[in-house]
Amino acid sequence: MGRIARWLSSKIETYIEGVVESRINEALKCMLYGASGDDSPPLPEDRVLIIEKTGSGSYVVCGTLSVSQGANPGEKILYSRDSSGTVKSTIKLLSTGIIEVNGNADFAVAFNDLKIGFDQLKSDYNLHSHATAATGPPVPPSIISTASIDAAKVAGVKLP
Repeated sequence: MGRIARWLSSKIETYIEGVVESRINEALKCMLYGASGDDSPPLPEDRVLIIEKTGSGSYVVCGTLSVSQGANPGEKILYSRDSSGTVKSTIKLLSTGIIEVNGNADFAVAFNDLKIGFDQLKSDYNLHSHATAATGPPVPPSIISTASIDAAKVAGVKLP
């Protein structure tokens, strides 16, 4: 049977180990078991679920009580906290297929596509500038640039 405990401290070497308290003045050393690929030690005072290894008198932490960050069914939100527990950064994997990194005020761009569009614009401008420099003052462009950075927009990832 499991018990709720309070995470007191972490020791991180190869694995995440912690000291927890499930009864007053009862400090237990525990290994933290989590989802594969998840490296996220609890903060002091976090509530954890401990279970006893059958008949051994030793315990493992198999989960933490988490405050919801607003994920809907089918979504995942990863977040980090500072030592006081304040959320500092988030990655939201939404059920729409969109990924939001620390908010959604802007779009991410693919730099290589952006550079291609910029280089085309620069080339068109340079071609026009050289053509008019020999004949006198600049005149309106005789060519219309087809440069575009639209392909650089990655609509599936939004950034602040």
